[in-house]
Amino acid sequence: MKVNAKLLPNSSFGWFCFGICVTASLFKFGTQIPGFYLLTFSLVTLSLSIILVFPPLFPKTWESRLLTFAIASFVFVLFADTGQISLPRQPKPWFRLFLIDTCKQSPLSPLEQRIVIGLVTGSTKEIPKDFKEIAKESGILHLFAASGLHLGIFIGSLQFFGNLIFTQKRWISILLSLALGWYYLYLLNFPVSFVRAYCFAFFTLLSSILYRKIAVSDLLIISSAGIAFFLFSDFLSIGFLLSFGAVFGIFYLKPSLDQILLPNSQSLFKENFTLTFVCSLCSFPVLVYYFHSYSFGGIWINYCLVPLAGILLPCLYFTMFLQAFLPSGLEVLISSWIWTPTSYLLSLFLKLFQSLSAQGRGYQIWQEFTESFVIASLLLIFFLWFVYRYNLCQKTMIKWALSILVFSFFPLVYFYPQSRSLPVPFQKGKGYFSLTIQNQFFLYGNCSPYKRLDLPTTKDKINTILFESESCLQTVLRLKKKHNVQNTIWYDKSSSPFQSVLEKEGIQIQTSSRLGDSITSERSIFRFDGNPKEIQSLLRTLHETGRKNKKKNWKGILVLDFPPWKKKEAKEWITYQKLLGISNAWEIFIVEDHFEIPLLHNLTNPNFL
Repeated sequence: MKVNAKLLPNSSFGWFCFGICVTASLFKFGTQIPGFYLLTFSLVTLSLSIILVFPPLFPKTWESRLLTFAIASFVFVLFADTGQISLPRQPKPWFRLFLIDTCKQSPLSPLEQRIVIGLVTGSTKEIPKDFKEIAKESGILHLFAASGLHLGIFIGSLQFFGNLIFTQKRWISILLSLALGWYYLYLLNFPVSFVRAYCFAFFTLLSSILYRKIAVSDLLIISSAGIAFFLFSDFLSIGFLLSFGAVFGIFYLKPSLDQILLPNSQSLFKENFTLTFVCSLCSFPVLVYYFHSYSFGGIWINYCLVPLAGILLPCLYFTMFLQAFLPSGLEVLISSWIWTPTSYLLSLFLKLFQSLSAQGRGYQIWQEFTESFVIASLLLIFFLWFVYRYNLCQKTMIKWALSILVFSFFPLVYFYPQSRSLPVPFQKGKGYFSLTIQNQFFLYGNCSPYKRLDLPTTKDKINTILFESESCLQTVLRLKKKHNVQNTIWYDKSSSPFQSVLEKEGIQIQTSSRLGDSITSERSIFRFDGNPKEIQSLLRTLHETGRKNKKKNWKGILVLDFPPWKKKEAKEWITYQKLLGISNAWEIFIVEDHFEIPLLHNLTNPNFL
């Protein structure tokens, strides 16, 4: 017996939108091919002509569907703007300023104010970097990003209060909530997850007014087609895949999981668990494919925090609404009272988040692309859907097999042994690079405040960080605290006046040698940024290091990381190496030639070390 879990659309308009989605996907992957637009236009025109001119080749139902599909493809090719550039979608500046002014009138601390603004705007740029890092590793960054959860809670809250007011005419409540939801969407500048959630809410509520039901497959396909046609740059983006993946899990996988786990129970705890699990499972392949990382502890952290966020957000919306319309003469007297419930819930949320994230985030990073994990998760997702589609949970053997597969997947992936080859050279951006050798982390160059470094996953726990630039102090102190690093050594060439203060923080100051003097007993690696004031010092260091290491198997490496306007000068160092007094034991590399491609896989220069 089949249940209603079809992936293909049910309605004619659904097939029209399906044609748009398929054509948009082809454009997304084929735009780099020369002449792709002309080829696609020719194929679509030819297909449409064959369907219209020649006698029917398929049954009448499929003939109608194919005609609708072909017309949709033709419309997309002619009218869709496929040249859109993907840009970060930030909330309206005046709306952000309004939120800042409103929060300043509240009794919240500066940290809580930034988190409130991040929750309302769905912008991760509003929250502190360290907090954002912990939220990412805890798997709850979606609570501070523009996700469909925010808009769903916003429209749901409006619907709840609207139904209490318009008890006899609930269509008024639906239209008001949709109108205000659209305005909220406009204020946040149409982030893709919000658009998806609004499409879902719009079609679901509109069908309830018209006393019609809309199929799940139509809902997903129509929403996807709307984004593909009007927001092509966001179609198949990471946010798109995460948002639609989570909703796919809720619609197609959760019913199957409900039949496996306590099928006769309707408790909120069970519903919350199955909901969290399928959303985590469907986001797993996207996160592992694009970021090579996943927060396994995020499953139970989301289980605890998402319901609390569902209470906090409506309270926050209501509080800010009251604060906005509060007379200026009453702000001092009443403002603190208005914010009391929100302040309490926010404090509870942060306390619980701090406690849960400290207990175990289970954040795993893979140095290499783990295609086997992605394929295994996709097969498991398909198997769960297949079981639900054909109602196979009634068979005891399949039910037990599915239970074992589902609930052992995440533990098996988490404890799967990784092959880690050391040393691990990698480049994060021009101006700096790092090396990990055994239990030591070498950080060369300057650290940018806009790019957050982290320690790589290695076989031996890293217990020493060595760096050379004062700009990396903040980064190193963060890594030292986060990973409980025992030793930190700063190769200070400028004799910083803060040496005594830093030594109290556990940072050793090394002024007599240069970073990389003895990477190993057989290797020395130095970096030079082209500063003319340091040329003599560098040449003297190269000579002394070469004289101290006269072993036959010793090798020195000099990495030239010159600014772009000095690229020619960098090549001259290789040309005039002997004239500069640099012995043949030193091999010179230029960043543009050897570090432009990340060295995570050690492919660009396999003999680097």
